[in-house]
Amino acid sequence: MIFLLLAVCQTAAAQVKGIVSDATDGTALPGVTVRIKGRQTVSITDSKGFYQIEALKNDTLVFSFIGLQTQEEAVGGRGEINISLQENRQELGEIVVVGYGTQRRKELTGAISTVSKAILEQPAVSFDAMLGGAVAGLNVTQESGQPGASGSIRIRGGNSVDASNNPLYVIDGFIFYGDKSATQAGLTAIDGVLNPLSVINPSDIESIEILKDVSATAIYGSRGSNGVIIVTTKKGKRENGSVSYQYTVGWDRAAKKIDLLSATRWMRIQKNYFNNNKLNFSDDEIDRLGKGSDWQGAILQTGVSQTHDISVSGGNDRLRYLLSGNYTDQKGIMLNTGFERYSGRVNIDHNITDRLAAGISATAGQFVQDALSTFENVGFSNTPYSAGITNSLSLALYMPPVISIYKETGDYNHNNPFEHGYLRNGDIAANPVADLENSTAQTVNTALLGNFYAKYILVEGLTAKLNAGRHISYVTQNYFAPSYTSLGFETNGVGGIGNKRQDVALSEYTLSYIKGFDGKHFMDVLAGYTYQNTKISYANSLTSHFSNESLGVNNLADGSNPYVPVSGASEAKLYSILGRVNYSLRERYNFTATVRGDKSTHLARKHRWGYFPSAGFSWNINEETFLKPLKKLSNLKLRLTYGSVGNQEIGEYLYLQTFKATSRYDGKPVYTLSNYGNDNLKWETSVQYNAGIDAGWFNNRLSFVADVYYKKTYDLLLSVPADPTQIVKTKLENVGNVTNKGVEFSFNTVPVENRLYRWTVSANIARNINRITELGRDKPILLGEAQDEILQKGEAVGSFYGYVFEGIVQEGEDVSKLPVTPYGTPRPGDIKFRDTGGAEGIPDGKIDAWDRTVIGNVQPDFIYGLQSTFNYRGFDVFISFQGSQGNKIYNFLYRFLESPDESYNATATVWDSWTPENRSNRLPGLSNIAGGRTYGSVDSRYVEDASYLRLKNITLGYQLQITNYKLRIFAAARNLFTLTGYKGYDPEVSRGIDYGAYPTARTFSIGTRISY
Repeated sequence: MIFLLLAVCQTAAAQVKGIVSDATDGTALPGVTVRIKGRQTVSITDSKGFYQIEALKNDTLVFSFIGLQTQEEAVGGRGEINISLQENRQELGEIVVVGYGTQRRKELTGAISTVSKAILEQPAVSFDAMLGGAVAGLNVTQESGQPGASGSIRIRGGNSVDASNNPLYVIDGFIFYGDKSATQAGLTAIDGVLNPLSVINPSDIESIEILKDVSATAIYGSRGSNGVIIVTTKKGKRENGSVSYQYTVGWDRAAKKIDLLSATRWMRIQKNYFNNNKLNFSDDEIDRLGKGSDWQGAILQTGVSQTHDISVSGGNDRLRYLLSGNYTDQKGIMLNTGFERYSGRVNIDHNITDRLAAGISATAGQFVQDALSTFENVGFSNTPYSAGITNSLSLALYMPPVISIYKETGDYNHNNPFEHGYLRNGDIAANPVADLENSTAQTVNTALLGNFYAKYILVEGLTAKLNAGRHISYVTQNYFAPSYTSLGFETNGVGGIGNKRQDVALSEYTLSYIKGFDGKHFMDVLAGYTYQNTKISYANSLTSHFSNESLGVNNLADGSNPYVPVSGASEAKLYSILGRVNYSLRERYNFTATVRGDKSTHLARKHRWGYFPSAGFSWNINEETFLKPLKKLSNLKLRLTYGSVGNQEIGEYLYLQTFKATSRYDGKPVYTLSNYGNDNLKWETSVQYNAGIDAGWFNNRLSFVADVYYKKTYDLLLSVPADPTQIVKTKLENVGNVTNKGVEFSFNTVPVENRLYRWTVSANIARNINRITELGRDKPILLGEAQDEILQKGEAVGSFYGYVFEGIVQEGEDVSKLPVTPYGTPRPGDIKFRDTGGAEGIPDGKIDAWDRTVIGNVQPDFIYGLQSTFNYRGFDVFISFQGSQGNKIYNFLYRFLESPDESYNATATVWDSWTPENRSNRLPGLSNIAGGRTYGSVDSRYVEDASYLRLKNITLGYQLQITNYKLRIFAAARNLFTLTGYKGYDPEVSRGIDYGAYPTARTFSIGTRISY
């Protein structure tokens, strides 16, 4: 009997209770799962970290929490067990920031990629420049090498044509739309575009997640149609205070120079072919000219940059804070260009009570860009743009090398008898060095980005959260071109000031409920309402004919010929409701269902609401019992998603017919039509399917991710040709479809890891096929001033339209078999083009406008990247590559530089043009060009293969510990080399047309960071 009573006592359950805390700072941990090992009994800690569970004397309790090490504790008859959980660094890497929350990677159903810590630690001016080659399916193209310039980012290809293709950025919970128009105030003569993302200092960033498929992005509805980039900045830690300071200094040089004709060769061509010798050089003098003036070298310089970063952080069991500041000064590799940033950031999180927490995240700063000026969109009566001269850079390349840069007195030389009138005012001709030194093309952005949150635990598992943010951006653009500069000749000096204020207010109200059941079920439910209001106001004034130019833009009243001032304002509102359910069964089967409704004032009144659902499923196959014998397999997941998202990112009021004042008559304003309007303007919608697989071996030291997807965008917001007799040539309508389909592969491995060494390698490759499948009309749409671009069913967005080049007519060739050209029967030295089809669509034996066809597009066949890190004791090495294959660039600059005339210089390749003795099969005879046998449209020679492989970054560092101080010194090189066949400065050109983009720099930097 006694033994029976003892046995009953051993098996009787008793209450065990206790507190679970964080071992780092001692704070209580709510939401910790407490279960009995081998049984289904489960408890969850409350807001004070308290738990209570029935357990037997011989039971073992298992404590687990995301980001912390799982810990086991034998009951042993105790009634109270208090536990402190340590940080689990490996599992922390498995926590992913998603829309309105976080998730464990094993529970994800969507395609989400995380940018590695090694990439985020590299020196950069803006974080988008760090992303090239970092993630599969993320195509990053820099607009130019201009300091502070924006770039182009596409996630799984571009969905739209005229609506925005930019991804959505979520910065510490604030929805930030990084459209480059936000930093433009309407002065079209400024060539550079200040990157709106420069408001964020890269050194402040803790993590970046790339949300690619619809299951991941649908929670943002219309805002997530082009993918989402979630940026989380660094927070303070609940421990003793720390201070960190980093200083970096760098040197930039042009990575490449274009090889131009020497003075001797240029003058020989002028004399022999253009009968042009305005300086009356004899043959002996021509031979002695040599290289002549290096105009290209004169506008380039070594750019010196410096960056200072300082941060202070700390906290206690209730409060954590981080304060940071940044100063960046980057001088460009071209005269009088650069970027300067002053910024500060504060992050504060406060647990006010056990249930109530609040925090603030704010960045403020001023960002200044000094850029090139441009001839594009400037109203000359006789424009140099038609000759291929787009800015001061291309003008320097065009300058005859026989013309000196300076006079003997040291003043700028403005005497150029070869200038035929585009850039001349009487006896004064343009000097691009003087242009750069004396012109102003400046953008100043003063911005505040702030976000406040408060969350309250209503009951266990149910949390209400308020998120309220504001982004205020004030942009000033200053432009001035004196009367002796290119843009000031015709107007006796011209200058202007543009101002733009953008105020974005965001408020979000969400309820979330998180609950686990019986150790088998886990549910995360989210519901919310959001409201965003965007107000924009702008004003700019421009005047010309100055009598006193010494004060530049600070004396616009001196201009005697003011232009019609421009001002305006707009307001856009977006109302949204959202809901999401995440459900996990036995940590094996995961389901996500999302729905969001958006009401946008961008669209016509009867079409403002759009509803965007999605669903996702993932299966952790490795958790199944039939795979347990595969001990080396640590992860195997299948993902399937489907859903839709919308796009409403167009200008305001485009659904309305609008007019604008363009001039005055008899003292009264004259209004002209500015937009046709469309009462049926509605959402552009993208439907997407995605299937993916994640696999890992050897405790994920070797891992692999593959995705295949299909996207169809329909009801395109597309500008279609309207009445050609009207001032407004296009009308915005919902017509046409675009598809993107592709595959992505990512590979990560840790080949070596022990006490002394760690080596990691990551690689990715992606292929996307973009096609227009419907245009809503029979005829294609031609784009661009010269109609060198085309939208055509069956072709990719970004296709070029021109002639197919087939070589040069040679001596003795049977010209009777060649199609007739506008100049008659072809003759030796003429260009040969393919007779692709006449008006009836079949070859007709002649070359005319009907023979223009698609000759390439900007879409790459595939993009790829590779990164590797190596650590040994205190040493670390990081190296990264970025590449693109198969994309084309229209080399507008080379097209004109290889078409010599009597005024401008040309590339060195022109010296090898066709002659009866030199049977070039690429460049026509110079006598033929001098005789006017040229074509006004682009041909396939200048739609070049822009494939490249770039050593993007290499960094070597060393860190040592000195008592309580950590000191790291490092040296880095960016854009060390680029393997490409592209003839221009750089194969990375946004929009795929190289008008003479600011050259990319090769950068060397050194720095040190000290922290306490």
